[in-house]
Amino acid sequence: MEGIKNALGLEGQKALIVGGGFGIGRQTARLLADAGAKVAVADIDEGRARAVAEEIGGHAIVGDVMSPDGARAIVDEAHAKLGGLSRLANIIGGVSMKRFIDTDADHWRQQLEFNLIQQMNVCHAAGRHMLAEGGGSIAMVSSVSAYWGARSMITYGASKAALNSVARTLADEWGPHGIRVNTIAPDNTATSRIIGRSGTTEEETFARLDASAAEEGVPLQRGGREHEQAGALLFLLSDLSSFMTGQCLVVDGGALVHFPRKALDLVP
Repeated sequence: MEGIKNALGLEGQKALIVGGGFGIGRQTARLLADAGAKVAVADIDEGRARAVAEEIGGHAIVGDVMSPDGARAIVDEAHAKLGGLSRLANIIGGVSMKRFIDTDADHWRQQLEFNLIQQMNVCHAAGRHMLAEGGGSIAMVSSVSAYWGARSMITYGASKAALNSVARTLADEWGPHGIRVNTIAPDNTATSRIIGRSGTTEEETFARLDASAAEEGVPLQRGGREHEQAGALLFLLSDLSSFMTGQCLVVDGGALVHFPRKALDLVP
């Protein structure tokens, strides 16, 4: 176990998880704490932030990153409580589905602010500290929708594609200063939010998601789980990915490598 912890290089690192109070964020906070990092859990919901922080022996921070001032307040509080900032994971995002013909300026603004602008707010605030302190690693959550045309998710896909572009540019600008910036691109994942909205049990949600993935021809024949996305974020924040920056790590069960129709089985 010590060998694994040494390879991760996270012992004593100072990590902020934005959106760490539930779902993928909570799982990421747990993994970072297990790896020896000092963790600040930021969430808009005080109860969620405190519950995860108490579980992992970390710090709870309550706030809203949708404005530059709000993001700066969260990052600065994390920096003060942790005594520095060397790792950042931002989990926040979400889709509002509409066909393009039904979208309007408000819909575009909401999706861009929620999936792109707030990430930029947090990076801007965290970057000031990391640049001053000589390095760090940032991991953000994009989506496979950044890569394909997905009906009724045009605003979501566009915002996630832009996020990947931002990560590449920050990697270029900040690489000489020892700061790495990467993203992950999940496909359908059984998150706490999805389970909560489904009105079914966790097992039933898993079964439905897995059946849908298998029907669509996803190579691994199932949907994702929170801990699998958290593991990818841990990898990008750790020394295991020390020569990676400006990359998007796709965590999708193989969905993007599959021809976008079910196999025709022409070859026996």
